[in-house]
Amino acid sequence: MRKLFLLLIFPIVFNSCGQEKKQNKKTMNTQYSEINANNFEQRLLNAAKHYEKEPIYYLRINKINCLIEILVNGYYVHNDYELSNYATPLSINRAILKSGEQKLTYRLYPIGDLIKEEYGEGDTVTTLTENTAISVSIIKMDNNGQKRLEDEEVVMKHISLTDAKGNFIAAGKPYYEFTFSFNAQVPYVNEGWNNGQDLTKLDEKLLEQKAIEFYKMYGEIYKTKNIDLLAKQKFGTEKRNTVASYKSSSQINTLWKEYLSDINEKNINPQPIENYKIEYLGNNRIIFLKYKSLEYPYRGGGALRVDYTDKDGDEAVFMPNICLYLPEGKKLEDGLYMID
Repeated sequence: MRKLFLLLIFPIVFNSCGQEKKQNKKTMNTQYSEINANNFEQRLLNAAKHYEKEPIYYLRINKINCLIEILVNGYYVHNDYELSNYATPLSINRAILKSGEQKLTYRLYPIGDLIKEEYGEGDTVTTLTENTAISVSIIKMDNNGQKRLEDEEVVMKHISLTDAKGNFIAAGKPYYEFTFSFNAQVPYVNEGWNNGQDLTKLDEKLLEQKAIEFYKMYGEIYKTKNIDLLAKQKFGTEKRNTVASYKSSSQINTLWKEYLSDINEKNINPQPIENYKIEYLGNNRIIFLKYKSLEYPYRGGGALRVDYTDKDGDEAVFMPNICLYLPEGKKLEDGLYMID
């Protein structure tokens, strides 16, 4: 099964040539040089805060005849490339950096060969259909409560647009994107990628080069089982998630055990960075190298593919969604950073 991860940044050194001078060695940038495997959990616990009310915002999504990608404030929160729908609400606090207006974007794609694969017959569907539809409900619950269904507060509900005949407005098209706003009130403030530079204003070739370098070095973290470097790189993202989700010590401990399990998989083999497209996310402050394949389990994954052998001895793959940015005051020539 495919695993998706957000990837991190640490001071790791590689020689491209044995005669290369020391100052030419490439390193991974990090804003958390003090973090390591020994203090990762405690530092996250120190960052966690609790409040009288701890609102968690969720999505309930129902889709018909389409595949979807969902972004909140330009940050991926959900991909669904299956015919079925998810019954469980999807938490989105990690993409809500502070109170106020939030923007949700959904992208709709044709279902392709999924009907044939599911039922053994049917046509290949290459465009959205007249009865394509999606409904998205924004729901709020208090994390301090029991999180029962009857405690849900519906903030708003959006239903995809139709024409005068009641048909989906983008029927016949291979792609459709729509953005709407909703309001969220949270007791925390996360900086996230807000202090990042507008990457579309930078040298495109150099930006791509630095992104590729980072992806390659991130793969080496797993290959060399550099757990300290993994802790450094993941800390910013997990600090944001911890604050936004009001995590407990047991949740943080479970998270760390998952990282240890991932990095200790057998026969880890990062693949070349290829067959990707560049996506600018988060109001152009995030760069993501997205794998182009539409095949399962690769669709929607990052350009870094890491092959490994799972605990059952089967060949497996995970494709970390490495989201990078360049903080204000930093130079592109010196490399990119994992987003906070």
